[in-house]
Amino acid sequence: MNRVLCVVIIALLVACGALSLGLNHYRDNAITYKAQRDKNVRELKLANAAITD
Repeated sequence: MNRVLCVVIIALLVACGALSLGLNHYRDNAITYKAQRDKNVRELKLANAAITD
Protein backbone atom coordinates (compact mmCIF):
# COMPACT_ATOMS: atom_id res chain seq x y z
CA MET A 1 0.00 0.00 0.00
CA ASN A 2 2.82 2.36 0.84
CA ARG A 3 4.45 1.80 -2.56
CA VAL A 4 1.17 2.47 -4.39
CA LEU A 5 0.66 5.69 -2.44
CA CYS A 6 4.19 6.80 -3.29
CA VAL A 7 3.62 6.13 -7.01
CA VAL A 8 0.35 8.06 -6.95
CA ILE A 9 1.99 11.02 -5.23
CA ILE A 10 4.86 11.04 -7.73
CA ALA A 11 2.41 10.85 -10.65
CA LEU A 12 0.44 13.79 -9.25
CA LEU A 13 3.62 15.82 -8.79
CA VAL A 14 4.67 15.12 -12.39
CA ALA A 15 1.21 16.10 -13.62
CA CYS A 16 1.34 19.34 -11.62
CA GLY A 17 4.76 20.12 -13.05
CA ALA A 18 3.57 19.53 -16.60
CA LEU A 19 0.52 21.73 -16.05
CA SER A 20 2.71 24.44 -14.57
CA LEU A 21 5.01 24.44 -17.59
CA GLY A 22 2.06 24.51 -19.98
CA LEU A 23 0.41 27.35 -18.12
CA ASN A 24 3.63 29.37 -18.08
CA HIS A 25 4.03 28.88 -21.85
CA TYR A 26 0.43 29.97 -22.48
CA ARG A 27 0.86 33.04 -20.25
CA ASP A 28 4.05 34.11 -22.06
CA ASN A 29 2.31 33.78 -25.43
CA ALA A 30 -0.67 35.81 -24.18
CA ILE A 31 1.60 38.61 -22.93
CA THR A 32 3.47 38.69 -26.25
CA TYR A 33 0.20 38.75 -28.22
CA LYS A 34 -1.13 41.62 -26.10
CA ALA A 35 2.05 43.66 -26.62
CA GLN A 36 1.88 43.11 -30.39
CA ARG A 37 -1.81 44.01 -30.46
CA ASP A 38 -1.29 47.21 -28.48
CA LYS A 39 1.62 48.24 -30.70
CA ASN A 40 -0.41 47.70 -33.87
CA VAL A 41 -3.40 49.60 -32.47
CA ARG A 42 -1.14 52.53 -31.60
CA GLU A 43 0.44 52.53 -35.07
CA LEU A 44 -2.98 52.33 -36.74
CA LYS A 45 -4.24 55.31 -34.74
CA LEU A 46 -1.17 57.32 -35.75
CA ALA A 47 -1.63 56.37 -39.41
CA ASN A 48 -5.32 57.31 -39.35
CA ALA A 49 -4.50 60.62 -37.67
CA ALA A 50 -1.87 61.36 -40.33
CA ILE A 51 -4.35 60.60 -43.12
CA THR A 52 -7.02 62.94 -41.75
CA ASP A 53 -4.57 65.83 -41.24
